[in-house]
Amino acid sequence: MSEPKDHLAFQYAELHKLDDQLRMMRGWGVSFADPGYQALGKAYAQSLYKLGLLQPRTSALVQDLSGFSPGIIRLFNVSELGWMVEARTKPGATPVYKYVSNEVAEKIVKKQITPELEKFLMTPDDYIGE
Repeated sequence: MSEPKDHLAFQYAELHKLDDQLRMMRGWGVSFADPGYQALGKAYAQSLYKLGLLQPRTSALVQDLSGFSPGIIRLFNVSELGWMVEARTKPGATPVYKYVSNEVAEKIVKKQITPELEKFLMTPDDYIGE
């Protein structure tokens, strides 16, 4: 009976072999429109899917604010999840991450942060777990 880590290692090895083959075909000048290249690309995509790697998550820093006695608030847009804030009470402090609404993101972009909003963003959520 195989271990889950062995199965995962096999899947990664399969993915690396497919990646090497695609790279080799590109090096030989095989067209992306070639049926063989497309079939290999499809197998590569299916291997990524099996591993749970659908697409890279992109995030963009939208606003970087400092001077909040002496905290820092950063607003990111994460392509799959929406608006996320990273807040620190001071430089080097442990960050607090929160997903926020469009309205909160708009206030941050417009630099209309109230003391209450600042406190909310910099206060860690209570952990509710098992």
